Amino acid sequence: MAIPINIEDFDEYLRQGDPLKKERAEAWRVAIGLQAVDGLKVSDYLLELARRNIEL
Repeated sequence: MAIPINIEDFDEYLRQGDPLKKERAEAWRVAIGLQAVDGLKVSDYLLELARRNIEL
């Protein structure tokens, strides 16, 4: 069973010292935020994909 991911979970990457993870997390937060502005809700799959991309 997958652990649910929230956009707020990306805040942890912003607090970490790794600049590459921070940059990726910021980019994903912007992309997800733009979806919210349009009234769209991102899927759990996209959030998991974002987390995996940040962790690279």
